[in-house]
Amino acid sequence: MKFLVSNIGGRAHQDIFSVISEGAFFDLAPGQHGWNDYVQIRPGDVVYVINQARRVETGFCVLGIVDGVTLKKDEVWGEKVKSMIGGNLRVLFGEPVEDVGQDYSDFVDANNIRSPKINPSTGKMYPGFNCTKFSEDL
Repeated sequence: MKFLVSNIGGRAHQDIFSVISEGAFFDLAPGQHGWNDYVQIRPGDVVYVINQARRVETGFCVLGIVDGVTLKKDEVWGEKVKSMIGGNLRVLFGEPVEDVGQDYSDFVDANNIRSPKINPSTGKMYPGFNCTKFSEDL
């Protein structure tokens, strides 16, 4: 399966989660939009990330998932791992497998991606977009 996630806030996943493993590229917690799609992500799936420049540059193959992470405040990164148990964050780890290099709205249009948090006419995200799955049959 394929997924599109938004990291337009520029969260430094590698830095925050490197104490767990290398290759962190996204995290989400219950209650955030897209959670129902996000929990369907499995190792082997490909996840495309919208970056701060609002572009999809890379697709990542998911190699591992860690559930239950707890964070604490950090002066350098804003947050860092406090514990790998008792929390509600789900963190994705993986490796780049596809170079995309498209504005995200062009990527949305080219892949016929539909979500309640994406404007169907323009392919632009509404506030709060985090994750959606999309068809492999394009």
